Amino acid sequence: MATTDEKRGPFDYSNDPVRPSPHLLVRKDEPFNAEPTLSALVRRYITPVPEFFKRNHGPIPDLDASKHTVSVEAPELPSITSRRFNMSELRQFPKREIIAAIQCAGNRRDGLNKLAKVKGVIWAAGTIGNATWAGATMRDVLLAAGVPEYDDPAVRGWHVSFEAIGECEEDRVYGSSIPLWMAMSPNRDVLLAYEMNGATLTRDHGYPIRVIVPGVIGARSVKWLDRITIQPAESNSFFQQRDYKILPPHVRENELAEWWPRLVALQELNVQSVICEPTEDQSVNGGPLTIRGYAISGAYWRMHVSVDGGRTWKMAELYNTSPSPERHWGWTLWALRVPKLSIDAELVCRAWDAAGNTQPELPVYNYRGVMNNAQHRIRVLPSSKV
Repeated sequence: MATTDEKRGPFDYSNDPVRPSPHLLVRKDEPFNAEPTLSALVRRYITPVPEFFKRNHGPIPDLDASKHTVSVEAPELPSITSRRFNMSELRQFPKREIIAAIQCAGNRRDGLNKLAKVKGVIWAAGTIGNATWAGATMRDVLLAAGVPEYDDPAVRGWHVSFEAIGECEEDRVYGSSIPLWMAMSPNRDVLLAYEMNGATLTRDHGYPIRVIVPGVIGARSVKWLDRITIQPAESNSFFQQRDYKILPPHVRENELAEWWPRLVALQELNVQSVICEPTEDQSVNGGPLTIRGYAISGAYWRMHVSVDGGRTWKMAELYNTSPSPERHWGWTLWALRVPKLSIDAELVCRAWDAAGNTQPELPVYNYRGVMNNAQHRIRVLPSSKV
């Protein structure tokens, strides 16, 4: 695995898929990184595959499902023999289907970049999508490979490491890990997914098989899965050890080597909400205004929206909420209808979860620009000013 922050390459991107969606905002051509417009994102509860954000660290692999296998290994657990599952075998496990939102840890990085320079693709608020995922549960596959229950003394406190196939800028391959208890818990719904929105995965989204870890940053949902390793420690991948951690606000590039080992790798998502319609500096022409957006959290929330910069708040109406709030992996869409505005207005939103957690009023800077969940603010120009 790589031990520096130097980029690898150059790589050949000539075989990357064609991406025809007119709603994608390309943030980087090679590797391809793009997010949908917010107005397109909020139109549907289930995000269409072409409009689901694309996050990549190298060229898109072109794999043959008929030849592809996924290995399960535990080199430090003598009782387990390494095993490879082909796609036919993985499809023979009971099929589990869930609705889950995947969000990049760098969503809304542009807000932190306004405070000071950040490292990474400068994303707006569209690196999130809500999809129906289907496949084998990670628990079923690991049990079939002989992995003991997570509370077994032999593996208590262990981790599950994932490696992808394909060239990668920052490391030999893309890798990440989650705690073994999370992978094995029947209530966490971790999947080896081969379908997205009722169809076979596309190459951009991990064909022929990927990991889906609901409620956790997208970096842990590894695409183009090649290897699963059960091990005592976290993955030693660049993306687990030297990325996707929240650095203190004062840390800059020349201090990274000192700070990375001292910080915890990100897992769980924080409370997040975004105004998708209207958009920044949009002219609002006459009549009542409907404000729309998305929110995400681990359990039931309430949604507040302000039209006066946060001085007063109104409750928004929630749509598409889960009937099972203790296992709510999808996002919630929300809307608030307000009278015609007569002055320049600052719209603000904030979500609350079941534990009373909410979004901070102001963003807190970190050099990697991750986990920005400050209250989302936009200005609109009312019709009287048009």
